[in-house]
Amino acid sequence: MKKNKIFVNKINKKIGNNQTYTDVIEKNNVKEENQITQDNANLSVEEKINRLFKRNGYIFNVDVKIITPYKEYNTKIASKVHNHLITLDNDIINISDIKDIIIQN
Repeated sequence: MKKNKIFVNKINKKIGNNQTYTDVIEKNNVKEENQITQDNANLSVEEKINRLFKRNGYIFNVDVKIITPYKEYNTKIASKVHNHLITLDNDIINISDIKDIIIQN
């Protein structure tokens, strides 16, 4: 049994996959972070949490200090479920118990 030949397209141009690059200049976000922390000084805890979740990027990349009457947490927030914050350290914190949330640099 003889098989048919497969069509192979002739390549008549230079192929340079992944040979070109682009320079990316990262913007220094220190001023923006300082402004965010200064703006957060007058906000309630609910407003601070909402601002954290509305930021660009993922919430679990932001270091925060959560202050409650019982304990201070230096952690990252994983998610918000109803009236609780869940941290990456598997702590479940009631939002009504939170005195303050501070973004750490």
